[in-house]
Amino acid sequence: MSKLMNVESLQFLQTSLTRIDPLIRDAVTRAQEAGNDPTDSLRGLIISDDEVEAHLSKPALAGLWTASDTEIQLPVTFGGNPDLPFLHLIKIFKLTALDAHILLLALATELDKRYSRLYAYLQDDVSQRRPTVNLMMNLLGTTVPQRFAVWSRLNDENPLRKYFLIECLPDKGQQYGSFLAYQCKIDHRIVAHLLGDDTPDSRIRQSVIHINPNKYETVPPSVTDAIRDAFKQSPLLYFKGDFHNGQTEAAAALCRAYNMKLLKIDMKALTQEVVHFELAWRLALREANLTDCAIMLENWDACLYEETEQPPAELWEALNNYDLPIFLCSSKEWESLNTERKRRMLRLSFEKPEFNERRQVWEVLTQRNELNMPDAELSQLANKFRFNQVQIERTLQTASDLALTRGEDIHLKDLYAGAQAHATLRLKQYAKKIDPRFDWGDLILPPESLEQLREIEERARWVHVVHQDWGYGKKVAPVPGVSALFSGESGTGKTLAAEVIAHSLGLVMYKIDLAQVVSKYIGETEKNLGTIFEEARSHNAILFFDEADAIFGKRSEVKDARDRYANIEISYLLQEIESYSGIAIMATNLRQNIDEAFTRRIDFMIDFPFPESEYRERIWQAHFPQQAPMAADVSLHDIADEYELAGGNIRNAAVASAYYAAADGGTITRQHIALAIRREHQKMGRLLQE
Repeated sequence: MSKLMNVESLQFLQTSLTRIDPLIRDAVTRAQEAGNDPTDSLRGLIISDDEVEAHLSKPALAGLWTASDTEIQLPVTFGGNPDLPFLHLIKIFKLTALDAHILLLALATELDKRYSRLYAYLQDDVSQRRPTVNLMMNLLGTTVPQRFAVWSRLNDENPLRKYFLIECLPDKGQQYGSFLAYQCKIDHRIVAHLLGDDTPDSRIRQSVIHINPNKYETVPPSVTDAIRDAFKQSPLLYFKGDFHNGQTEAAAALCRAYNMKLLKIDMKALTQEVVHFELAWRLALREANLTDCAIMLENWDACLYEETEQPPAELWEALNNYDLPIFLCSSKEWESLNTERKRRMLRLSFEKPEFNERRQVWEVLTQRNELNMPDAELSQLANKFRFNQVQIERTLQTASDLALTRGEDIHLKDLYAGAQAHATLRLKQYAKKIDPRFDWGDLILPPESLEQLREIEERARWVHVVHQDWGYGKKVAPVPGVSALFSGESGTGKTLAAEVIAHSLGLVMYKIDLAQVVSKYIGETEKNLGTIFEEARSHNAILFFDEADAIFGKRSEVKDARDRYANIEISYLLQEIESYSGIAIMATNLRQNIDEAFTRRIDFMIDFPFPESEYRERIWQAHFPQQAPMAADVSLHDIADEYELAGGNIRNAAVASAYYAAADGGTITRQHIALAIRREHQKMGRLLQE
């Protein structure tokens, strides 16, 4: 959030530095009167008798130069426009007049190198371009109490050090030297702020972002009048739910209503910054103070101790003492155990918006983009993609880009493509995204199986009517999800059927890699499954578990700890399947291996039989395109009748025969198909009779 250089601030700093120049001039005079001769080439290398005598003649704690019983009067009184960055620093960090003078003296070398030469002269060392603690004490104090008041203000528990306005750095050549020799350096972020630049500190730039509340006009329904009224008291607000479900919009809308700025801090990212978490947190808190922002802490649970689920004491104290509202955002329930908490904590739950709310957002945003869509299409989009407002806005933006690329107006297919693009799951190694290419005409199954598959599609298509309009979601079936078990031999069309349903509904489909999900370590399998379902819930994706009996198998008799935890995994899966609001499809080659508890809870049990001759012929026909050069004597009816192959094997053989033909004259013959079938049988470990 970089701004133009603040000219008024520069003029104020120039005037203030000019007014502290007499302090430095007086120090130079005192140094000269004390007999300092910086031109002496041997000074610092030898200690003369005269110098020893001079030191012995001074009282203890007398300081660098001549002692005095008269205290220095601080030359600058800090008044004026409170919005000036320097005066703002004094106010928000509760700096004393002495703190402000220390800050000015440290700032001087950053703005004018003339001061570096003066400090080197006063410290009798050309390498000391910044004021040391000792020099600060002597510039701002003539009496012992005055000098050690400066020492005290440079303590790391006082504002200058606590909020990293000033750093006290040891001399590189004296790592274990006295604190008096430490150099006082103003932090680079503070210098930038004083010059009008409010770009966050580079050390925390990956985890801190300024949110513009004026971009968020729509207040989510979860923000009640009671919350709005209480907001003026600067409460803590605990937002529970998926972060994509409107927390940012709610926080920004509340801040906008009270003309506040908002700073979002990702606590998970903060723990991964290059600097230690404690320093990263202090820098983030300083950023909020510098810019007068309400604070939004995303991924709040990332900073909690695992044993107690409570935050570090210093962090919690800082939040309680912060003057503006604070939003704590997490997907989990959480309560503070601190009974001495000073601030009230209001709680809001953020769930996926219901169908009617989603439909209303689709209608408003499409009209805003000058799209006049039929009611039926708006209902389809709202039902299939359980998006919040931000996700719908992103969908429309992507759809607009796609249409512009073709030079056409936005069509429904663009909206579907945009929605699918923003329904991509962050599942890393656990799953593979499938781009469905097949429709109902590609699926060759007995009528009963096809009818059941159609019923899955219809249930997903009309779930909003039954669950919301007809009230079934409130009592009878609280979760609008659909679960199905596809059972049958390999190659009988289970994966193809899942793709057809995904293609017909326009939904994203993910094939779960169970080899990556199942872990030998106790608790890891549940953790991996939790990640999959949590991510899928946010986007209403179709989850396809192939060879599901590897994880959904029958629960065993408990003989040891491993059996007990295996059964826990199955029970956990049951809970996740029942609470998933999208479509979950499990496929198995061995239906009898599936635990009975699953079969009771699954909505659809569909068998994929090994294809009879009639269906094998249709499958063969489907895999030879019209333009494929087929020999006249090839009878697919006879081939289907002679060779018992599943649909997947037929597909492989049809493709292989085409390659054999391409390398052997360019016409697909019975011999090419027979060779391809032989190779398929060899892969399956079967022998064909000649």
